[in-house]
Amino acid sequence: PSTPPQLVIYPMGPGEPRQLERGNLQSYSVGRWFPDSKRVLFGGHEPGKGTRLYFQDITGGSPQAVTPEGYQEGTVSPDAEFILARGMDGKYVVSPIAGGEPKPTPLARPDLVLHWCADRRSVLSFREGEIPCRIERVDLETGKRELFREIAPAYRTGLLSILPTFVT
Repeated sequence: PSTPPQLVIYPMGPGEPRQLERGNLQSYSVGRWFPDSKRVLFGGHEPGKGTRLYFQDITGGSPQAVTPEGYQEGTVSPDAEFILARGMDGKYVVSPIAGGEPKPTPLARPDLVLHWCADRRSVLSFREGEIPCRIERVDLETGKRELFREIAPAYRTGLLSILPTFVT
């Protein structure tokens, strides 16, 4: 028999790993921390349902759905009030954590979101497969794009992609 997947928090120093309650979840994907490091955001699915995003408090409790079905990964806003979620169709929406209808954004495949900016209005993203990798600040309301950084090695022979890309 196979073991069902489990979300486990491992300490960075002394201490014991802690398993989070699974609830009805049969799978997990793409986990991210909330800014306060007290909750996690992740994709998953329940029996007979499609993939959606959930959040969970690391001190206990069951996973709570935050998006409708059809969303597989997301990024938490700096104030932890919204999730920028990417759907299976490649389009992004902003979904309130407290509940409510997701709001469409100008982002869609091949955009990949790296970071939600502190102004809460824009994100840093790049377009998968483009070389050089152009990291752009994208306004979530207007869709206006502004170059933030361009990344490429001096010699591009044999270069197929620049992945993964992270902002710290």
